[in-house]
Formats: sequence, C-alpha cells, structure tokens
Amino acid sequence: MASSLRYRRRISALLASALVAIGLTALQGGSSAAAVQTISDPTPSQALRTVARLQGEWESPPTTLTNGETVDAPLMGNGDVGVAVGGSIDDQTFYLGKNDFFSTATNGIEPLGRIVLSVPGLAGSDYHVVQNIAQAQVEGTYTLGSQTLSSRSWVSATQNLFVTTLRLSGSRSQDATVTLQDGLGKTPATSSEDGVLDTDVRAGTTDAPGNPRARIATKVRGADARLSGNRISLTLKPGVTYTVAAAIQSSHDTPRYQSVAHSTVSALTGGSLAKLYAAHESWWRNYWSRSFVQIPDQAVEKSWYGSLYLLGSVSRAGKYAPGLWGNWITGNMNWYGDYHANYNYEAAFYPALSTNHVAQMGSYDDPILDWMPRGRAKAAAAGYKGVLYPVGISPNGTSAADDLYNQKSDAVNLAGDMVMKYEYTRSASYARKVLPYLQQVGLFWQDYLTWDATTGTYNIHNDAPQEGGVYPQTNSILSLGLVHLLFQGLVDMSKDLGINHSLVPTWQHIDSHLAPLPTMTRNDQTVFRQTSEGSGWVSDGNDVAVQAVYPGLQVGLNSSADLLQTARNTVAQLNNWHSDNSPATLYAAAAMAGYNPSTLMEELHAEATAYSYPNMAVHHYGGGVENLNVTTSGLDEMLLQSVQHDIKVFPNWAADSNAKFGGLLAYGNFLVSSSMRNNAVEYVRITSQSGGKLTFTNPWPGKTMEYYANGVHKGTLSGTTIKLNTSVGETIDLAPAGTSLATIHRELARPAKASTTGSLTTGFETGQTQPTWTDTVDTVDAKGGGNYGVTGLCCGLSSPQAAVRTGEQAHTGDASLMYSGYANGGSYDHAYTQVYGFNGAPLTVRGDTTLSYWVFPQSDATTPWVSAGSDDSTCVAVDLIFTDGSDLRDSGATDQSGTGMHPADQCGRLTLGAWNHVTVNLGAVKAGQAISKILVGYDRPGATGGYRGYIDDLSIG
Repeated sequence: MASSLRYRRRISALLASALVAIGLTALQGGSSAAAVQTISDPTPSQALRTVARLQGEWESPPTTLTNGETVDAPLMGNGDVGVAVGGSIDDQTFYLGKNDFFSTATNGIEPLGRIVLSVPGLAGSDYHVVQNIAQAQVEGTYTLGSQTLSSRSWVSATQNLFVTTLRLSGSRSQDATVTLQDGLGKTPATSSEDGVLDTDVRAGTTDAPGNPRARIATKVRGADARLSGNRISLTLKPGVTYTVAAAIQSSHDTPRYQSVAHSTVSALTGGSLAKLYAAHESWWRNYWSRSFVQIPDQAVEKSWYGSLYLLGSVSRAGKYAPGLWGNWITGNMNWYGDYHANYNYEAAFYPALSTNHVAQMGSYDDPILDWMPRGRAKAAAAGYKGVLYPVGISPNGTSAADDLYNQKSDAVNLAGDMVMKYEYTRSASYARKVLPYLQQVGLFWQDYLTWDATTGTYNIHNDAPQEGGVYPQTNSILSLGLVHLLFQGLVDMSKDLGINHSLVPTWQHIDSHLAPLPTMTRNDQTVFRQTSEGSGWVSDGNDVAVQAVYPGLQVGLNSSADLLQTARNTVAQLNNWHSDNSPATLYAAAAMAGYNPSTLMEELHAEATAYSYPNMAVHHYGGGVENLNVTTSGLDEMLLQSVQHDIKVFPNWAADSNAKFGGLLAYGNFLVSSSMRNNAVEYVRITSQSGGKLTFTNPWPGKTMEYYANGVHKGTLSGTTIKLNTSVGETIDLAPAGTSLATIHRELARPAKASTTGSLTTGFETGQTQPTWTDTVDTVDAKGGGNYGVTGLCCGLSSPQAAVRTGEQAHTGDASLMYSGYANGGSYDHAYTQVYGFNGAPLTVRGDTTLSYWVFPQSDATTPWVSAGSDDSTCVAVDLIFTDGSDLRDSGATDQSGTGMHPADQCGRLTLGAWNHVTVNLGAVKAGQAISKILVGYDRPGATGGYRGYIDDLSIG
C-alpha cells in the first residue's frame, strides 16, 4: 500500500496531453470556473427498489435455536437489542439478547430474557413467517380453519423497544398469554404497576460485582389485560389490533434502568408508537439508501442485502460491539460469545467499509482500546514493549479466554480494521483516535522483530499462524501481511496529520524490509506457505495461507504476475470455499488475486443457498457474524477494487454477465457507481467525499473517455492510469468517448439488464471457455447427485476427477476434458463432478437448442487404470442442472439413438476406445428453462474398478 502524497502544483494542460499521447498517466486538475451543477444521485431509489423484493420465508418453525451458535430463526435488531423468533403460535418464543449483557463472573455474553406468546386455540395452525428486511420487521400469518392471526414484530431502530402487533380474523375470540422469562427460560422476579409487567433479570447464574442487570417492562395495548406473576392474559377479539410492547434497559444503559424501562412503555400511546415506527422505517430507509448491487445471480444478490440487514441489526455506534453471535443470544453461547481476535471479531466489521456503511463500525474500537492497559502489562510480562493481546477479549478490559495460543498476531489483527477504515475514509479525527493504539502495536513489533543482516530482512520468530502451533514458527504469513498493513497505515496517518516525523523512517524501513511471504512447491505449483519454518501446507479448513492477501492487503491486481499466480494457486489448492473458518476472508482474497470469477460466483451461490439459513445468515460451524463478510466483501471485490490506491471497476467479473452497483466505497473516501452491460462498462461515477487525489484504471483500455465534473464537460481523458485532483463533494462522470451527460444520467437511473447466455461452444483449448471447476464433486445442489462410493482412480487421488488435459487424447485440437474415478462396489455408486457454472448468466434453452459432445471412454487397451473387460468408462454422460433445480438425467431426454441421458443408461451403449458423438434435443424437454450448471456424471450401482475417459467439442445452442 503506497503512502498518500501531497500534491505539488498542477502540471500544464499541454504536458498532460503529452503524457496521455505517449500512454503515460494523465494528471488533471479538479477545479473549474464553471458553475457547479446539482448532481442527482439515483443510488437511494435503486437501492430501495432492489431491497424491497427481498425477504426470508418460513413455512415451519425454526429448529436451530439454543445450540450456542447461529440460529435459523427470523431475526430483528437495532445494533444493541436483538430478537430471534422461535416456535409455533401456540408457544412462540421471542428470545431477547443484548450486546452489553456480558457476565462479570465469566466475561461471556449471556441471554437476557424471553417473551413467550401463546394462543393455544390456534395449535396446529399453518405457519407462514416473513423476515421483511426492507422495513426490518417479521410478519407472521397463522391460519387454522376459518381463523387467521396476523402479527408484525419489530425492534425500534431508535429506542430499545420491542413491539408485536396482533390481529385476528374470523368469527371467534381466542385467549392468549404473554409470559416473561429470564434468558434461560426460568421465572424471574416480577412486579406490576399501571398495567405494566416489570421483569428484572441479571446476566448469568452467578452474581458478581458489576454483573449487568436489566429490566423488561411489558404492556399490552388494545385489551383489558390481566397481570398475574410473570404472565399477562388477554382475549383476542376478531377485527381488533393488539400491541405487545416491551422496553429493555440494562444497568449499562443507565443506573436508572428499571424506572426508564417502566416509564418508556407506560407512556406509550397509539400516537407515540406511530411516531416510533415512522422513525424506525426512516432509519432503515436511510440505511438501505447508501449503496446497492444488482447482479444476475439473485441468490447471491439476496445474500448481500441479507448480510447488510444483519449488520445493521447487530452493530451501532455508541453501543457495545457485537460478539461472535451478534445480539441473538438464545442460551449458553459457544466460546463465551466474546471478541475472538484472530479473525472472527474483525471480519464481522469488514463489510461495513466497501458497502458504505461505515457508521456500523462505530462500536468496533471500544473494547480494543479498553484493553490497552492489560495489553501493555501482557507485553511487559513477556519482556516486550507495546501491547500484546490474547485470542479472546471481552468488554471493558476483560477477557473470557486470556491465552495467546502461541500467537503474537492478535493485536495487529485487531489493528487491521482500523487501518482499513482510515484508508477508506481518510478521517483525520479517526486517525487521532486510533493512533495511540496503533503506535503501541507498532512499538511491540519494532521490539519483537529480529534483524538478519545477511538477508537484510526483519524476521518474525515464535509466532504461530494458527492457535497452538508448536514452535519454531518463523515468519507467519498471516503476521507478515498484517504487520505490513500496520506500518503502512501508521505512515499514511502520520504523514496526513503531519506528525511522527522521526518515527516514519523506521516504520518505512520495516515495511520495506520485512521477510518475503513464504512459498513452497505443491502439486508442481508455487503456493504460499504458512511459515518459512514451521507450519507448511496445512489442510484443515482454514485459509491462513492467503490471509496476507486479505485481510493483509499485500497482494492485488497491481501486484506482479508471479505473486498473483501464487495467490491463485494457493486459493485453488486450499479449495476451502465452504469450510468452517475460511469463507469470511477467502472469497475477498480470491477476488483480489484475480481468481476465476465464474468459479467465485458459483461458490458464492452455494454459500447463499446451501450454506445459508432463511434469515440470510451464512452459517458454518464455529462461525457467527464473521460470515456477514462472505458475500459482501467477496462480491464487492469482484465489482470494485481500490486497496492499492487505484480504483478499478469490474476488475474480476465474468464475461456475459451484466451487473450494476452504486454507492460502493473506495479507498480515499470515494463513492463509486458503475454498470456492466454486454461485456462493456457503460459509465463510472465517482463522488469525492474528502477531496484529494483520485487514481483509477481506465475501464475502457486503449480508448478515450468523456470527462464531466459536477455536470460540466471537462474534455476527454485517456491512458491506462488516470490521476485527477478532486475537491470535496465533487462528482465525476466518465463514459466512452462520444457519450453525453444525459446518456450517463439515463443509464444511472435504470436498473441492470438481466443477463442470459444463448450458447456455449468449447473444445477446451486455450482461448476457449474454460471450466469453472476442476476435480470438484457437486455436493451443493439438491439435484447435483454428489458422490457415493467413488474414490480417486489411482496415485493417491482421493476423489473423482474432471479436468482439462492437453497432449493426451483429443477429438480436435490438443485439449479435452478428462474424467476418472474408482467405484468401490457400493449399492449406489455414482459421482457427479461440476464443470461449468452459469449462475452469473444462465444459459437459456430455446425450442431448437441442442446439446452435443464427443466422448472417448477408455478400456484397458488405452489406460492401465481400467480393468480388462470393464466397460465402466461408458457409464458416463454430460448432465445439466437447471435454475429450477431439475436435471437432464431425470428429464426423460434421450440421445440421437433413443438412449436415455442418465449416465447409467449410457452403460455399454458407447464404444470403448473410440470417439462417440452424443446429441440431445434439449428444446424438446426443456424449452424455456435455463441451465445453471454442466456436470459430468458417472453412475453404475454395484460397480467395482476404475473408469476413465475424455470429453471434447462440447456445445449447447
């Protein structure tokens, strides 16, 4: 990351033209004598239009509620109080959590309380619940016979108030109860006054000094409610609206938490509730208006917005920061629900940056800064200067798990978000706030690093890249990336503030002389190694080997070709797209390294479907709100990159896939909007929120662009890299030469055009469309088939193969797709491997669409890995998965000879050791549908032995 530079006086227009003419960077001025025009911003309308159609839905009650991790329930929250909804209407539980409810006995977060709504007369009702993310509310419909109970629940965005309204239709009344419980479902201390039921709870089962307490003050409006013990009883009459309102206040909110909660709910009227709801809607409307994405893959798009809904629900400035599971605390939470410093805590806040929701980072720094006295003491006890942090910290300078686990990287990992936030916002006030901490972290590393005069490098000794790694562990790639980022941030902040002049040269020297990122050779490829001495290649579901790319930010598209290839090789060989610990950082790292965008989109699609709950929470074991970063930053880095102080739009986007985004945030505090249509960028709009230097890569390589500033035509720009001086609030519009400003404005205002692909033709040759996956079993889609009883063919292979080979066997050209595997005699032996994915632009089937391919099934005559007399290699067919979830093999489709297209039907029908041509009339069975995947399927129940062959000249069209 290059440090920011002060501008010298602008070069002349003549010199700028000369630089452009010879292909060098163009440097342009950012001011104009022309009058500044008002620039319309269509981002809010586009964003609100898009999010309005997205919601989570349930047709049965959730089942994962109290296992100590991410729940599958409908969710609400205001950045402090969170509510998860469980159970059917005859026993519906609202689980209340709060970010500040950490027990001082355990330093772990505890559940706050429960509100149980019961309408026993509607037991057995149909269940339909919607999580409406646009309005941040949960809507329920429960029907039994001729009666329907409708509900609407929301947590006020501006006040710690939970509200549920109920309305019954039909001809009969229904008795109902509202029961208050503590966080573990037990009966708490209660009292009542003025029709308000006051429930007092505490964190945890063990009292301790400073242990937080809270009051849930509850009232029912619209009925003659009867209060007794911890229960409110009422009768629901048809056509009448009833409101259950609960104010939640903790002792961390105010010493007067009991009276404040009581008076808040006691004073509620119909008018004040309406105003609160209007304020609630307004807050979320403003939240959604900040940015948008529109992409062909609707599942990934929904996951992006869903993650932002959850982010807005769990984090808010001025409140306690969310722990591992956010504020949806339903019982005893795993790992104390604390702030895990070795990626979990940090990752939950990353998406706030690129999505332009920086305000949601407002709570991030507090627990880190509060821990500084203990961090200094911990470093001093180990014999070092600065600060040293453990893996797990808790609020107010406490810790639930005060252990280093042989890692020195936790404090610098925590520093990463601070550096990122500064680089995105360039906020001087923020720099002043966090510099004391960053300098203490820097002081530790200045003291801890060892200088090797022979190599001229600073080295890191005895620092495990993963928890508990046994020493020696030298030059952890994770720490190298983060230490680079730390000192780059210290230099940038200090230069911008004009301070620390004597320290900057030392920081720069460390940054430029840190040991190189360790590498190794694996499977004939150069990949990153976890350390230079110690952990090498570790296949355990982590992505430590690429964390110098992200979140370390030391590799990007401006890096050397060799470094980028090493990063891509590492991503491919890790193959940890859906492991427990990788997704929160792996997708962004892969995008920043320029990994195959089609593969990225397909794997993101799997995250958004197979690995997501209906509430849109991406879930993996051990991973909570950190997974808010899976789709958000993964997608954002495909649409926009800027971490090398060079803005690139659609830097890693798949061909034939239209897309549009608005209001995404780039380094330097620039808001960026752009659109891709028919493989061309239509326009780029950049708004400079802080002024200063703007650097961007020409999105129209080798071409000239029109340049408008604040609605005034400023001429044209050309060159590979463009640099402009900008003023605060300046809006710059760019488009291909000849594009009018009116055209740009029109394109800005219209939604993205849907993407479809009409055909595919490939012989797998260089320059032709390459497979999305290599040697990957399809375990994602319900119709994918997966793998049963099939292992690797030979040579240490563990699974079936489907990969491009050159120089072996080809129908035409030099390349083909090799398939192989070994069946082990199981009753259902089969293997379906993924080859192509089209979720970015589904491949449409017309009435005349045909599937055609050539297949060469091998026998023992052409490969030693197939037994003599075996025709297993013929039990293979190209299979298709359609966007509705159906497949080709079960569609009844036949080939040109009338043989079914199920791989088992092809057994013995193909000629061994020869090229067989297979054609299928897709239009006859699937006209009007769209293809999302191409698979190669092997299917032969009871088979034993190897199979192998080649597929070539595949076409659909």
